[in-house]
This record gives sequence, structure tokens and C-alpha cells, in this order.
Amino acid sequence: MTSPIEQKIDDWQKIVNKPVFTRDGKDIGVVESVQAERIVATFGPITPTKYLIPKSSIVDFDELGVVRLKEDGDFVEHHYKFA
Repeated sequence: MTSPIEQKIDDWQKIVNKPVFTRDGKDIGVVESVQAERIVATFGPITPTKYLIPKSSIVDFDELGVVRLKEDGDFVEHHYKFA
């Protein structure tokens, strides 16, 4: 059975280079790549911060091309950020 977001995003490559925002509006960056179960988002130009975000955390990919997460900024910073 597929999740609602998997039904909405039929081609995951469509979200590459799209902005990512948390539930509370924090800008996480842009989607750099898509893996089997996760997306990689990066923020910053020189030494970017990277986030490894489960696809299950995505609640919307809207008509403006924005990826929205169900978690808030603090949760994402503490659970999905990696070096």
C-alpha cells in the first residue's frame, strides 16, 4: 500500500532542486538527491548543512514546487541533520 505522498509524487526526481520547508516555516534548503527511503536536502553555499529526511516526513509537494515536512524546525535540526 502506498502513502498519500507517494500517490501525489509519482516521479521523485521532480522534487530535486525544489525548496524544503518545515511545518513551522523554517527553510531547510533544497532537495539535492532522492534515495530509496529518504531525500537529501542541503542548505548553504560554501559548506552546506545536509539533512537526511525520510520520505514519510513529507506531507505535501504543492503546485508551487515546495516540499513541506510534517515536523518542525527543531525536530529536523536534531534528528535529520548530518555532517
